[in-house]
Amino acid sequence: MAQRLNQFRLLTMHGVVRPRAGSEARIRNDLYLVGAVKLMYSRVLHEDVRLVGYEVPLQTGQKRGNCIDLFGYDEEHNPYIIELKTGVSGDDLPKIIKQINDYETMLIPHLSNIETEIREKLFLAEFQLTRKVKKIILASREYYDKNPWKTYKESDILFCYFYGKENVDDLVEKATGEKIVSLSIHNKPKKGA
Repeated sequence: MAQRLNQFRLLTMHGVVRPRAGSEARIRNDLYLVGAVKLMYSRVLHEDVRLVGYEVPLQTGQKRGNCIDLFGYDEEHNPYIIELKTGVSGDDLPKIIKQINDYETMLIPHLSNIETEIREKLFLAEFQLTRKVKKIILASREYYDKNPWKTYKESDILFCYFYGKENVDDLVEKATGEKIVSLSIHNKPKKGA
């Protein structure tokens, strides 16, 4: 398949907007509608990530596959790849780690095209992303119970779960009054590392 050069579906809704409750697709869309996540390094130290795309395609000529679940950037304009998994997912952690690392490799050549799409849609003539791609696996606690993360704790991937939320159904409704969804991090690096 050919690499995609434009139409990354950023800053828009596409596909089924309200998938089945409890599904990975519903959680993904709800997070996108809320618009941001807060990476909680501690109660006072955090990083906000603005979400600008979901199911972001990295190739042309196919309906599905090689799509980033959630794409965003932080205050320093570091791009983020977020891969979602629910507790019922049959994908083991080594497979997901390989997948997200493959997405990073595929994404890097696309970053200038993604910048162009963001500039045009948000009227931000000077917008630029860094080339320091950050990676997150956002999964339920049940997923991490079945797929222990400690073997990979030195990885450059953050292993996150929802901060203080047992049930993540209907994140949009639960986020009423909040501007962001907080995420806990299993393998917290030193901030700035």
